Amino acid sequence: MNGRNPLRRATAAVLTAAVLLTGCGTRASEEEVRAGAGGGPVTLDQATLDQVRAATGAGTVGGTGALPAAPGQAPVAVDSGAPGGATVPGAPAAPAAPKTGTPTQPGAKPAGGTAAVNSSLTCTGSEAPVVLGQIGSFSGVLGAIFASARTAAAIYAQHINASGGLACHPVTLYAVDDGGDPSRAASHAQALLTTRKAVALVATFAPMSMSGIVPVVERHKVPMVGGDAIDPAWFDNPYLFPQGAGLDALVEGGLRQTVQSGKTKLGLLYCVEASLCTSIAKSIPARAKAVGAEIVYSSAVSLTQTDFTAQCQNAKNAGVESFGMGVDGSAIARVARSCAALGFYPQFASGGGVMSPAQSKDPGIRRNTMTTSSGNAPWTLTDTPGQKEYHAALARYAPGTEADGNSITAWASMKLLEAAVKNLGPAAATKPLTPADLMTGLGKVKNETLGGLAPPITFSPGQQAAPQIPCVYYALLSEKGWTAPNGSKPVCAKK
Repeated sequence: MNGRNPLRRATAAVLTAAVLLTGCGTRASEEEVRAGAGGGPVTLDQATLDQVRAATGAGTVGGTGALPAAPGQAPVAVDSGAPGGATVPGAPAAPAAPKTGTPTQPGAKPAGGTAAVNSSLTCTGSEAPVVLGQIGSFSGVLGAIFASARTAAAIYAQHINASGGLACHPVTLYAVDDGGDPSRAASHAQALLTTRKAVALVATFAPMSMSGIVPVVERHKVPMVGGDAIDPAWFDNPYLFPQGAGLDALVEGGLRQTVQSGKTKLGLLYCVEASLCTSIAKSIPARAKAVGAEIVYSSAVSLTQTDFTAQCQNAKNAGVESFGMGVDGSAIARVARSCAALGFYPQFASGGGVMSPAQSKDPGIRRNTMTTSSGNAPWTLTDTPGQKEYHAALARYAPGTEADGNSITAWASMKLLEAAVKNLGPAAATKPLTPADLMTGLGKVKNETLGGLAPPITFSPGQQAAPQIPCVYYALLSEKGWTAPNGSKPVCAKK
C-alpha cells in the first residue's frame, strides 16, 4: 500500500498499556513500551496520560498522576514532565517483576483460574525468553482507535507469563509507534528484528504503513502474526498470518448486513490519506449491486476534515439511507453532527475496528445507528471460551478498561501465535524458539477457531499466502449501545 501521511504527530504515543503493566516489568517512552519479563516502573508524560484518558473516555489525569494497577499491585509511576524525568510526588514505583517461566506442573492452574497453556509440560524455569515485537499507528488521528490493540497485546504478555509462558518460555513484548509513517515503520521493524531480536511481529495495526514493514519482514524471514488485516499483503505474502477476515470479507459482510436492515440506497465516504481507500471505493458499486443495493452518492474526504455539510446535503438530495464510512470514528461523529444540522439522519456502516470506546458513546452516531462487520468475535459477548478468557484478562490486569473491536483483534492475534507454538509439541520447551519454528507451527494451523474468537483458520506448510476467510461477525451500535445481532456466530459468504 502506498501511504501518504498528512497526519500530525501526536505529542506522545498512546501508551494505554501503562494501565496494566505494573508488576510485570515495563519501560516506556514516546516510541516504545515493553511488556512481559523485565523490571522497572512505567514513566509517561502528562500529555500522553491525557491522550490515554481521552481515548478511553476517562477524562484527564488528576491528583498524583498515577495510573491504576491490577488489584493488589502498586499504581504505575508517571513522569511529571519535570527535568530529568522525575516521577510525580506520591506516585509509588512499580514493584519488582515476578519471575516468569516458573515451574508449571501438568494440570496446574495459573492465577485467575484460566486453564494452564502448558498443561502437558513441566517447566524448569530456565527456558529462554521469547521476544515479540508490535508495530502500530498509536499516535495521530488513528491513535485513539488503535490504542486498545497495544493494551490488549500487553495484557496478553502478562497473562501468558502468569500461565507459565509460551511452551514454558517467558514472553517479552516490545510495542512501538509508527505514527502512520511507512519509513518510520520500516525503521522500527528493522530495530525490533535486529536490535531486540524479536522472533515474530504480532498484533500489527498499521494500515497506512504496511509498505514499510512488509519488506523488512520478508528480508529477515520472520512471521507477522495477526493484526488489522486491512492491507492486501495480509493475504498475499508467505510471512503474514491473519487471525480473521480481511478487508474484502468485511466490505462484503457490511454491505449484506446493511441490505438486511432494509437500506438499499447507499452513500460512501472514503479517506484520501491512503490509496487503498480509493481502490476499495472503486470496487464497491459492483459489490453493492451484487447484494441488491445501489451506491447513489460517494465522496472522498479527509480524516482531519472538520465539517461535512456539503457531503451531507448531497447525500440527502441523492436519497442516501445508509452511509458506508471509510474513515475513523472521530470523523464519523463529525459527519453525524453535520448531517443532523440538516435534519438528515442516515444509518452508518463500517468496520468494527474504527471506533474507540469513547467514540462509540457519541450520541449522534448512536441516534443514527451504525452497523459493523468484524473479522473476530464480538467483543461485547462472553459466549465462548476465547471470549471469556479475554474478558477475564481485561478485568484482572486492567480493571475498568473497556473491551472493543481492536482490543479483541489484538488478543486473537496473540492467541494465534500461542496456537502455533502449541503445534510444535513438547519439543518447543527444550530450546529457544526461532522464527523458523514459529513458521512451522503456523503451517500446522488447521480449522483453528482460537476458542471461538475467530472463524476456522487454516494455513499450510510453505504456503505462498494465507487463504481468504469469508466469514465475519456482525455488531450494531445504537442508543442501547453495542449489540451483536447474530451473537457469536460468524456469517459466511456462500461459495
